[in-house]
Amino acid sequence: MTHGKKQASQNRGGKTGAGALLILFVWAISGCGPKAPNYVPPRDTARQALETALNAWQNGRPVGKPIEAASLRVQAVDSGWGKGQKLARYEIVDEVSRPDGKRCFKVRLHLLKPRTTHEVHYLVVGKEPLWIFREEDYKNYASWEGYK
Repeated sequence: MTHGKKQASQNRGGKTGAGALLILFVWAISGCGPKAPNYVPPRDTARQALETALNAWQNGRPVGKPIEAASLRVQAVDSGWGKGQKLARYEIVDEVSRPDGKRCFKVRLHLLKPRTTHEVHYLVVGKEPLWIFREEDYKNYASWEGYK
């Protein structure tokens, strides 16, 4: 197998795995599966899970793969991370209250590729694993917009 074909095959495998995880999440929140993604974790656990996911991104780990760290299992869904943006550093600015009660954190992302700074919101839901969603990705998948 040539290098180009091998790389293309690997890329498809990663996208397929991430897609399968997203389908599983949508299935769960649609009422067909277990209700764990609707579970709101304690503040400290949610923050630790978010830090775990952002550290993985900062260390060059691909999005969509489960992250095992200490006593946490974390799954991240982030369209920016998935588009190949490189994270130089981040700051968790504050927890943001939401009408639905879900854990949400405002985060300042300092990106290398492209070199820019963004403030985004991340939601943390679920138990095993803890799901970390960029807010717009959560809205898309929760409403099935990501599949249209």
